[in-house]
Amino acid sequence: MDYRVLDGGSQDGSVELLRRYDSQLRWVSEPDAGQSDAVNRGFQQSSGEILGWLNADDVYCSGALKEVVRQFSGDPGLMLLYGDAHHIDENGKFLDDYPTREFDLSTLAYHCFICQPACFFRRRLLEAAGGIDTRLRYAMDLDLWIRFGQQKKQNPKWRFKHIPQVLALSRMHCHNKTLSRRHHAFEEMISVVEKHFGVVPFNWVYGAEESNSGAYDGYFRKRPLSLSLLGKSLARWSWINRKAPSYLAACILDRLRSPRQSVRALAKRSGGPS
Repeated sequence: MDYRVLDGGSQDGSVELLRRYDSQLRWVSEPDAGQSDAVNRGFQQSSGEILGWLNADDVYCSGALKEVVRQFSGDPGLMLLYGDAHHIDENGKFLDDYPTREFDLSTLAYHCFICQPACFFRRRLLEAAGGIDTRLRYAMDLDLWIRFGQQKKQNPKWRFKHIPQVLALSRMHCHNKTLSRRHHAFEEMISVVEKHFGVVPFNWVYGAEESNSGAYDGYFRKRPLSLSLLGKSLARWSWINRKAPSYLAACILDRLRSPRQSVRALAKRSGGPS
């Protein structure tokens, strides 16, 4: 195992802690160009064949890395492996299951079903995809999974595998980057999805409008469903997809066929009765 820590010049005691593990890992503490840049540099400096990264708030489960090594060692054609994950709070208490599912590129258009710390991949796949996009601050993992899926389409013998084992714990609290800057995160997700798929599903636009004021993060604090929120979301969704009228029509017809299901989905998202 090649453990590397890239710290962006923290002043919170991280360096002192890292010094205690000098014999077990390699680390550097210096200013960087953001999370994506730091992770890319970590990959470039490492020599391993199987890669993954863990952010400061997240945790690997006991035995996770051993299972990852076993899976890759027994399957030379396996290029990407991801497991289940749990959301935990700042004290490590279980919140809920991360909504994971089997890999399907088209599903990534409206749902990021891979929990980043629970995902591992071969260096060859990362290099084929071109690494992490350093211009992205929030949706770099979603963008990478999509480009991984595009590479798989070009290389049908490559295997992507989901295993029903909890490999990691993803920490959720109001001050983490994704939730504290939720509107910015959704705006970046919208740009990533539109770039790759040419259209943007309604859920991303609704999330952006819901979090626009900064008062709601869509996880701990869900904005009550209102005609105003729904109207703004529909108007913007229609405008974003104005060059894809057939897509708009198909989505609207689908919702009209199952109005109760649509209402339940919105109620669940807004924290209302389902």
